[in-house]
Formats: sequence, structure tokens, C-alpha cells
Amino acid sequence: MSAAPPPTRPRPSRRRIIMLLSAVVGIAIIIALTATIAALTVPDEGSDNDRSVAAPVITDQQATDVATTLTRSMFEITPTTADAQIAAFKANTCGDLAKDGLPNLVSFTDELKSQDRSAAVTFQSVAVVPHPPQAPVVQAIVASTWQSGDAVNKTRVVYDLIVQNGKTCVTRAQFL
Repeated sequence: MSAAPPPTRPRPSRRRIIMLLSAVVGIAIIIALTATIAALTVPDEGSDNDRSVAAPVITDQQATDVATTLTRSMFEITPTTADAQIAAFKANTCGDLAKDGLPNLVSFTDELKSQDRSAAVTFQSVAVVPHPPQAPVVQAIVASTWQSGDAVNKTRVVYDLIVQNGKTCVTRAQFL
């Protein structure tokens, strides 16, 4: 029985060693670059930069103020304040509501002016629907009663508020 000598590996050539070291160094460089880029792109905790890249924040107070002003612009009208109420409506609406609602408001104010009548509003409640701090849409609910002459109407409106061009405005009003 002859015993075969144990298999031996050929000695690695100098070229193979250089290629192996180059691959290891290349992988290390890629890992280092990835870590550097990740560290530079992650915002610091609590920095002011968070707000500039995040969605604009609509506070509950802003939502309440805009909803109240918009409701007054639609339902608290006198012949002398009609133009100011139309301006308030334009300033607090955007999107489809601004485009579609304005002709109706102008028609209503023209009718009140021609008949020398007024409309008054009384608020029962104004509330903001709970939402995440940076929600793109915030909803405000307004319950009010408005009166013009003998007509008394109770309304409940859900407003969708957004930030458009740096301005908080109502983009949709759903009358319930």
C-alpha cells in the first residue's frame, strides 16, 4: 500500500495576492463612502432643518382662525361689508373652492345688496379633527347658525385646510 502524499496547494502568485488586496481595499472604500454619505444626509435630531424639508405644519389655532374667517365671509354680510367679505373669502380659499365658490358668494352678496339686507352668523362650535402634526390636510368643523331676515339656517361645514404657496387655505368645504 502506497500512501499518496497529501495534496498541496500551489503557492499563490504575486498577481493573485495583488488582485485580492485590491478587491478588499475597493470594498472598504465603498463601505466608507456609503457610511459618509449616510451620515451627511441624515438630519440632526431637533435641528431646524427638519422643518424645511418636512411638510408645513398647520396648527389647530390656524385651522380654527381660517375656518372662522371663511364662515364669516360667507354668512356675515351687510351691504357695506360685502366687498370685504368677498376679499376675505378669496384670501382664505384655494383650489376648487376658490374657483367654484366665489361666483356663488358674489351672487349671494349682490342679492343682499340689491335688497338692502344683511346676514349674520352665530357660532355654536368650531373644532379641529385630530391629526398628525405634519398632516398634509387638516379638517376643521364649524357648526353655526346664520340669519337673513326671517330665514334662519343651521349649518355644519367640514373644511379641508392645506398649505399652498406658504399660505394656509381651505381647499374644500363640505356642507352637512
